Amino acid sequence: MSEQPAGPPGRPDPGRGVLLGPWAAPSCPVKTQNSHDPRITGVFAAPAPDEALRELFAGTEEWRAQVSDTLAALPGALDLRGLDEPLAERVERCRAAMAAGAPVLLGAELPADHEGHRVGRCDVLVRGADTADGRPGYLPVLVKGHKVREQRSVPADADLLRVAPLAQPALAGSEAVPGWSFRNARRERDVLQLAHFWRLLEACGCAAAGAPWAGLVGTDEPVGVTWLPLAEPRFRTFSRRTAGGWRLRSGLERYDHEHGFRVSVASRARRLGEPGVQPMVHPIKIDECDRCQWWEHCRPQLDAEDISLRIAKAPLDVREISVLRSLGVSTTRALAEADLDELLPRYLPEVAHRSQAERRLRITARRAQLISAGVTLERLESGPVKIPGAELEIDLDIETSAEDRVYLWGFLVNDTVSGSSEFRSFVAWDDLDAEGELELARRALSWLRDLVGGERSVLVYHYSDYETVRIGQLAERAEAARSPAGTVLRWARDDASRCFVDLFAVVRDHLFGVHGLGLKVVASTGAGFRWRDDDPGGLNSQRWFGEAVHGATEEVRELARTRVLQYNEDDVLATAALRRWLRSFD
Repeated sequence: MSEQPAGPPGRPDPGRGVLLGPWAAPSCPVKTQNSHDPRITGVFAAPAPDEALRELFAGTEEWRAQVSDTLAALPGALDLRGLDEPLAERVERCRAAMAAGAPVLLGAELPADHEGHRVGRCDVLVRGADTADGRPGYLPVLVKGHKVREQRSVPADADLLRVAPLAQPALAGSEAVPGWSFRNARRERDVLQLAHFWRLLEACGCAAAGAPWAGLVGTDEPVGVTWLPLAEPRFRTFSRRTAGGWRLRSGLERYDHEHGFRVSVASRARRLGEPGVQPMVHPIKIDECDRCQWWEHCRPQLDAEDISLRIAKAPLDVREISVLRSLGVSTTRALAEADLDELLPRYLPEVAHRSQAERRLRITARRAQLISAGVTLERLESGPVKIPGAELEIDLDIETSAEDRVYLWGFLVNDTVSGSSEFRSFVAWDDLDAEGELELARRALSWLRDLVGGERSVLVYHYSDYETVRIGQLAERAEAARSPAGTVLRWARDDASRCFVDLFAVVRDHLFGVHGLGLKVVASTGAGFRWRDDDPGGLNSQRWFGEAVHGATEEVRELARTRVLQYNEDDVLATAALRRWLRSFD
């Protein structure tokens, strides 16, 4: 076992024995610090694995199990999941399986890398090229309950992204996918985890020969292993050594830096409480905090007006917040009062990894000023807000499942002549496949087409372009599949576009919000609308839909269905209320 740089003479190295799992590098370093701080006792001594709980809450475990079962059924595959054995025996089983050359291994408990301070159990190992000494070599694969590919007109790494079917998952049998790229901006965490397992394979001498590759199985269609090169530069990061202040780094480079930093954090944390020893990191509020077991411990360490705590819309990243703190600006009060023209020359060189860094800071400062003034929504100009009207004003909102299928089309039909309104929904309480999703869309949009084609004038209002973009995607799929839904979806995409009105575009032109301009923020704060549910939200509705389809009893399923429909109805009622409020401006 190698040791970190030695401490004072005669004392053991605090880094000895630090072993970090695959979630450490992509997660907040304060978690690592808290986990190794001997001063933290009680409930904080053995916190729950929050990341695993997060994935379970998001409804991905069933998906992960389905994919893993498919891979486990392949010829020669060895399934090590769920073994009720001591850790050492699970590791030896993994060693033996790799030595025997199994083509696919599931639930692989890799040998600990004490020198590199790493441990971990990989979802899947797929055999690749043999090692230099002739032993079977392996590549790591993780199964994720989200999409990992995205379509681009000119993908930067189109020749590097490769996909293999689950039936033949090996990299050697994968094919390049023109026009598609890896979701770099949103899936860096996945890549850092893959790099963790690559380093573990290297440490035990079982990494496949050649360039380092790793795979992800996401919910993308067609389902398959998306292979990507771990040594390919893809993530924009701060760099003091380059002229522009940033450079692209590979997944392995990012991982090595983040993992190494957390090893140092853990080593220092083990000495906290000794004279003169200070923590390496301090809490900064990020999205991760909302589901973190340590938040109860970290929250009291933040000022009530801390920028990261008070400004959650388009938040500054950890480095941006850290730089501001180093310049003496840590609260909304301080930022609201700061002279940005004086601050920016010292700030911008330290955040060059961020595009539009000055604009980001100025917008954050504006939010800080509004917070200090007690204002939530600010009008950008005076005078009336012009919103087109019709005899029938229809508010539209769709709901999607955790599998990204549109299972509900909700419409609120407002008769502006009689003053009456009616909610109409088209819903499928089922695990929709592609054909079922298109059929539901056909029913909903055929009904809408009949209204639009009638004698009365019709406008359809929605909030953001989510609905119209989704209609376009469904139309494209229907055309490719020669689906009966293609005709009405083409109508909705092409001909009906003249009667769709995006209320978000109207709001964006007339309002600035401390907490952004989401429908729930603007409708509640501005129009005074209240949702019936105590915790309305798209992710929650996905969970409710899961209960509506798979609940243990009919009563549970029926209650969940009612909750979903009421939530969707409230969304379209909120859009209508927002429209009335905007029209009241003078």
